[in-house]
Amino acid sequence: MRDEIIDLAQNYLLLDTDGTAVLLPGGGEFWSQLMSGSPTDAGIRRLASSEKGRLLTLLSASADWKNWEMHPAGDEILFMLEGEATFHLELSDGLSEVILSAGRVLVVPKGVWHTAKMDRPIRLLAITAGFGTQHRPVKTPA
Repeated sequence: MRDEIIDLAQNYLLLDTDGTAVLLPGGGEFWSQLMSGSPTDAGIRRLASSEKGRLLTLLSASADWKNWEMHPAGDEILFMLEGEATFHLELSDGLSEVILSAGRVLVVPKGVWHTAKMDRPIRLLAITAGFGTQHRPVKTPA
């Protein structure tokens, strides 16, 4: 990667175990390629084949997450930059709710399903073990 300024709101970074930072497309393009099982972007292919690399992302949200997610390859580090959200974690002993506010860090353990409800708009820095990430929809009450 060249010396350049990277906008993490538009792109993601793969922090690979060999010490390199690989620029990846962000947003919907990233997730559709990753979840397809056959990404066309070389960096996304590298992430999809590495259990050890970490994905660095900046997330902005003003609405509740529509999906639960789970990262089987490692813990996820969530650093709240702005705002506040309630994270729901499916732990072995039941559902846990954690309020995460600006300046605080939440470590979501490896293999734990989690989602978030927005108390107000957020900006969140995430360091994620992206390999094998799974999603499932949040069920809305009838």
